[in-house]
Amino acid sequence: MKMFDLKNAVLGLNKPNIVSLLNSIELYKGKTLPVSKVKKVESLKQIARRSGVMASNAIGNIYITEEREKAIFVKGAQPQSLQEHMIRGYSNAIDLIDEVKTYQPFDRSFISTLHYYIYKDYNPDFGGRFKDSQNYIQEAMPDGTFRTIFVSAAPEEVLPLLDNLIYQFDLCAKDEECNKLVLIAAFMLDFMCIHPYNHGNGRVSRLILNFLLKKYGYDIDDYFAIPYLMRQHLGEYIDAFEASSKGWEDNENNYEAYVEFVLKRILEAYRKLDYILEVNALECTSEEKVLKVVVDSVTPISKTVVINVLYAMSQATIEKALAKLLKEGRIQLITKGRYSKYFRA
Repeated sequence: MKMFDLKNAVLGLNKPNIVSLLNSIELYKGKTLPVSKVKKVESLKQIARRSGVMASNAIGNIYITEEREKAIFVKGAQPQSLQEHMIRGYSNAIDLIDEVKTYQPFDRSFISTLHYYIYKDYNPDFGGRFKDSQNYIQEAMPDGTFRTIFVSAAPEEVLPLLDNLIYQFDLCAKDEECNKLVLIAAFMLDFMCIHPYNHGNGRVSRLILNFLLKKYGYDIDDYFAIPYLMRQHLGEYIDAFEASSKGWEDNENNYEAYVEFVLKRILEAYRKLDYILEVNALECTSEEKVLKVVVDSVTPISKTVVINVLYAMSQATIEKALAKLLKEGRIQLITKGRYSKYFRA
């Protein structure tokens, strides 16, 4: 039977690699504090919300077309399929988090409420209900088969395990010795190993991350979506989870790989935000800003990414600048068509 010792797990991660990440996060958190007061900040937040919702659902193999994505997020269209309901429900759950984050206790009821919000407009009877059969964490393989990474807790173990985990989280959260970010990441690992719902566990874990970061003063997910980065590093995520979940049921697992992965994504989000604020604040022409974004990218960059980085600039202005830079030979077009990408000349 799994026995949690969350405080010792957190204190045991006081290692140079973890401490270095924590120090860097605090540094960038301080640098990006003015973000809430920058010009057109709502546009930046809308980009983060949309990319985060879509990425978190894509990690769970939930996709919709770009046309329907735009219809739902920009035009306010009503969902028409299960996938669209999952995406809208996830976004609604973030709305709930933003509404209650300052006073809502972190408990089992709230976690189930987040799960309920994902499903409530499509199948409210399913949302918030704990699993009634054994489930597995699996990786999709290139040949279409699945590889089992971890066998989660049995259905009858869910309630005692989850309640004890939340109890220990609350104790650690009140203990000044326990770093909040390490604690949050460690909790996410244990939550995923319990896997308390039949479906939607990964999405709920990322909603928990969103809630707990905001609750403890880290609102980075509002301005640059951590799930977007998790999806970009999905292979690393799977490797980190597999490494840290080994021996979990026998109380022999090591949290380090998973916690390090989560902290790296938090730091990466802060660094991305810092860059966005820096490039948008430059006192130069629109063309020079667009050129900088393309040249600074280590890989070919899509027009969508350029637009997202230069959130305060209109799409028409960016397209005009890209065309002029191409004509002048200052950048090059790598691929043509709908998914065209640009690179330094």
